[in-house]
Amino acid sequence: MILGWLISTIVAAILGTILAAFIMTMNKKVVRDKRGEIDFSKSDIYFHWTRWDYVIIFTAVYTFLCITGLLLFLLRGDNIDSPWIQFFIHQTFVFSLITSIWFITRIAFVFKGIKERWSDEFR
Repeated sequence: MILGWLISTIVAAILGTILAAFIMTMNKKVVRDKRGEIDFSKSDIYFHWTRWDYVIIFTAVYTFLCITGLLLFLLRGDNIDSPWIQFFIHQTFVFSLITSIWFITRIAFVFKGIKERWSDEFR
């Protein structure tokens, strides 16, 4: 009964690490000031289409495919004892959470950058 959860945890850890590595490599393009805060006047990475956007789209599509797989196995008559049901439930939960957090973080950085650029123009 544990097989689906175990395989799903391993897959989530591997995919999460790979996708986080793609996003973390963009930090070298971020310019920070003396206090360690992002200087949005010199870092315009948040205002362009980047790998971060592709990762968010990939995780959203993967989550949709996991929901579809879960639905198919439930319609087939499987229950929670099935390793496939366990796998798809876990993957759907983990990757919908990751996608939401990354998307909200991305939007927060864009809004913060717009706010700082806008306030700098009127000083």
